[in-house]
Amino acid sequence: MSVAEFPLPSVSGSNPFPNVWYQIQPEVFQVGSTEYDDGGRDFKLQNGGTGIKRWFLLYTGKSAALVAILDAHALSAKVGPDGMSAFGFNYRDRDGTLYANVHYSRYERPQHVRLHNQQRIVELTKFP
Repeated sequence: MSVAEFPLPSVSGSNPFPNVWYQIQPEVFQVGSTEYDDGGRDFKLQNGGTGIKRWFLLYTGKSAALVAILDAHALSAKVGPDGMSAFGFNYRDRDGTLYANVHYSRYERPQHVRLHNQQRIVELTKFP
């Protein structure tokens, strides 16, 4: 199943702009090794050594219409109760770098009384 690119203003001017948006520094790197007959080993970073990339986006004070765009995207990516999405999608970082097969690792919809003051908490993950 194909999921549309993550809804940022760079994709469409009608998409909401996050109030807080930053990349979390990689913590986990995949390390591979080669063992030789004499017992020696070489170690190397796999997949270009980029580690697991993660981004945090916070949307606050948004109208129901704007957060509906985010909700529809999360629904199309099939976000489960744990916040992880079944399907990946393209995501464009602040510097314009396009990442493929990015997944939701957190998607929260806090309860709101006012429809004109909605909040969404999003965390995205790109596995190597």
